[in-house]
Amino acid sequence: MTAVESPALPYRGQSPAEVLEVFREAISGEAGIVLDAAYLDVPFFSGLGLDPLSTVEILDTVREKTGLEFPTSIFRDCATLSDIAKRLSCSTKPNGSAASSSVSLPKEKRPVQFAFADVRKSIGQFSQEAGNANFWSDVYPSQKRLVLAYVTEAFARLGLPLHNLPPGTTVSYPEGISPKHHRVLDGAVFEILQDGGLLERLGDKFIRTKTPVDQTPSQSIFQQLVQDHPLHANTHRLLNVTGSQLADCLTGAADPIKLLFSQNKDLLQDFYTMAPGSLAASKHLAALTRRVFSPSVQGGETIEILEVGAGLGGTTKFILDALLDAGVPFRYTFTDISSSFFGAARKRYRHLPPGLVEYQVLDIEKTPPEQLRDRFHAVVSTNCIHATKDFVASCTNVRRLLRPGGFFALVEFTSRLYWL
Repeated sequence: MTAVESPALPYRGQSPAEVLEVFREAISGEAGIVLDAAYLDVPFFSGLGLDPLSTVEILDTVREKTGLEFPTSIFRDCATLSDIAKRLSCSTKPNGSAASSSVSLPKEKRPVQFAFADVRKSIGQFSQEAGNANFWSDVYPSQKRLVLAYVTEAFARLGLPLHNLPPGTTVSYPEGISPKHHRVLDGAVFEILQDGGLLERLGDKFIRTKTPVDQTPSQSIFQQLVQDHPLHANTHRLLNVTGSQLADCLTGAADPIKLLFSQNKDLLQDFYTMAPGSLAASKHLAALTRRVFSPSVQGGETIEILEVGAGLGGTTKFILDALLDAGVPFRYTFTDISSSFFGAARKRYRHLPPGLVEYQVLDIEKTPPEQLRDRFHAVVSTNCIHATKDFVASCTNVRRLLRPGGFFALVEFTSRLYWL
């Protein structure tokens, strides 16, 4: 019998339920989710995202708070919090006999957490429906190759042809780069070249390696990508808008904002709305919204939702459609840092009843106005918060918008894509 099955240490006057509560709080802290009764049978690793290092932290916390030392193998033998509850309840007497009391979690009503756990099971389905299921294996390798070609061609145009540099050469900024873009090179471009094997980092310097430069023209790679992956075609067309003019964008001869928002707004709109990655995320968010605010849960209460950085409205459409389809009474506040987006949004939603969608300028980096505070059942934001200067300050301001029991649904890329 292992130490897990019959802990050598006594409970020192603590009930199994008290010890389990310490486990629950420690696991909640590591998982970033409040674990209530809905999470009893959610697997620690595949469901809550724990890893071996986090389990060590959990056991350290349990030891500090209870004085009890459990072996790390408890997370091998117990896959869920329910398993730990059973293990604790059958080892409560010194002689190892089963305890008469049972261990359970408080059955708090947490509709958001329950809904999130439920909808999370369908992530694979959303990705499949959106055509994004095999993105990392089938599309991304060629996409990386395309971006690397854009970068090496831009460097060559700016007088720094990497294919001609001997191994061991220190590589710095190409001539003519606008100082405001040095951060882009430091934070992205040099990392792309390093990941592509063309540079290696030694201290604060980047050194040319022996890896040869693939000199296939970027436009050839681009055309092949469009042909091979039609669902991602407009995403790659959007990438080509600035990628093909990267040298001019870096020197200031071309303005990437104007290229994207003035001349190619339709491609940008399509990216935020119908690109497979965006579509999968929107389906997920819409399903969560519908699940939380269904009339059977809310009892007919009018739901207030605010969107931060709504922009071109790629996310908005899916949430509105989900709420309307479910028959949820709601008011939606469409916000952005600039009112320039509101005209197009008003046209798009002019068929909706007056007052259903409100439009308001909101800078989430500043304290929100009084009339918006403590008002909303939910705040949603897609690919916006990362662009603010202080994530903590921005999220604190989001919290000020929420009424008690409200939640913040945040959609952001968590894996680095070369071109974002």
